[in-house]
Amino acid sequence: MRTLALTIGSLMMVPAAALAQQAQPAPGAAATTTGSATASAPTVGATIYDSAGVALGTVASITPQAVILNTGTAQVPVPPASIGKTDKGFAMAMTKADLDAAVASSQAQAQAAVKSKLTPGTAVTGLNGATLGTIKSADAQFVTLTTAKGDVKLPIAGFSADASGKIVAGITADQLAAATAGAAK
Repeated sequence: MRTLALTIGSLMMVPAAALAQQAQPAPGAAATTTGSATASAPTVGATIYDSAGVALGTVASITPQAVILNTGTAQVPVPPASIGKTDKGFAMAMTKADLDAAVASSQAQAQAAVKSKLTPGTAVTGLNGATLGTIKSADAQFVTLTTAKGDVKLPIAGFSADASGKIVAGITADQLAAATAGAAK
């Protein structure tokens, strides 16, 4: 069996990214607020402050369903109605500490939900949607996948769930094939 130590990018951002993906506009809808925005609505790049006047982050994108707030550590979708205009600019009725705690809690819950799905027999797809294999076993550090080329161990931190709940490894089928070919030498 081969054990691969793969660097899988943006692992801590996966839960927030998954939420942000769920908030994407329908095809053909505007992805950002443009010139038709009023002064009472934030635009991409605007700083959003907390209830104490501390910067929460900047607006990364806007959809009809959510304002995606870049806090510097996470992309956080928030309902547009939760942001109001103040004398200082745009603000939310929560503190930076409360937002950071909510993001950490959400990420922990998402990671726990993913770990609970890492059970033998579960199909795993790659980032490109191609099936990589099925889970043979999982422990605190690694998930062993049974693939067409044999068993492969991947870091548990590289797994997430998509919007439908399917398990996704943070690697494409081509990347896995290249890594396993290199490990076999």
